Amino acid sequence: MFTFILLCLLVGAIVGFLAGLFGIGGGLVVVPTLVYLLPMMGIPDQMLMSTALGTSFATIVITGFSSAQRHHKLGNIEWSAVKVLAPVIMITVFISGLFIGKLDRDISAKIFACLVVYLAAKMVISIKKNTVNAKPLTTQSSVIGGILIGMASSAAGIGGGGFIVPFLNSRSVNMKKSIGSSAFCGALLGLSGTLSFIVSGWGNPSMPDYSLGYIYLPAVLGITATSFFTSKLGATATSKLPVSTLKKGFALLLIAIAVDMFMK
Repeated sequence: MFTFILLCLLVGAIVGFLAGLFGIGGGLVVVPTLVYLLPMMGIPDQMLMSTALGTSFATIVITGFSSAQRHHKLGNIEWSAVKVLAPVIMITVFISGLFIGKLDRDISAKIFACLVVYLAAKMVISIKKNTVNAKPLTTQSSVIGGILIGMASSAAGIGGGGFIVPFLNSRSVNMKKSIGSSAFCGALLGLSGTLSFIVSGWGNPSMPDYSLGYIYLPAVLGITATSFFTSKLGATATSKLPVSTLKKGFALLLIAIAVDMFMK
């Protein structure tokens, strides 16, 4: 248990900074890491991906709200953009999570890998994309975008930042405010996903002690113990870095994760 918690603390420190810097919940790093670590704690193979996804969502709640709080102080949240997007994503994630948690591990893993590749390609394209003529963010586009982002995020166990940031940026919201708004939406998305995976895994006799549905609590505590603080550092760095640098960094992060997933 000691080694497991120590590794979770290290992961949390890295994930927290990336979450604050790029407006991601951290699931893109947490999910594959937990898939590797959770067998150490007796998580059965057939429950491994569901537990990694559910636990990832639980960590996103703490990390996301910490990051969003800092972004709010820095003026990096576009409240007019998230008032429709956030609730739509929450509802979609909760409903989707009830089904995703019951999927076969191989299917969930393949969905996750495909989504990461898509995100990487999306961000690479957005670096050179001219946003001067970007379409405005409307209620209709927020509802449609929120549903699609919610479904994809539930399948990948992520806070949606990889989807929300490019979506808002393509809808005339500047990069830094897209990142801050994504952090806020991601925190609410994480809360909805957490509740969904608790419900779908409730009473499962195959889960070990200290589990709440498909949420493995020691992992949540270990990761968030450090991510809560480092996410604020990442959010501060966002306001100081050039937009082009943020986009390139985001794209490289997604590409590295995509390559890692396919190598495995």
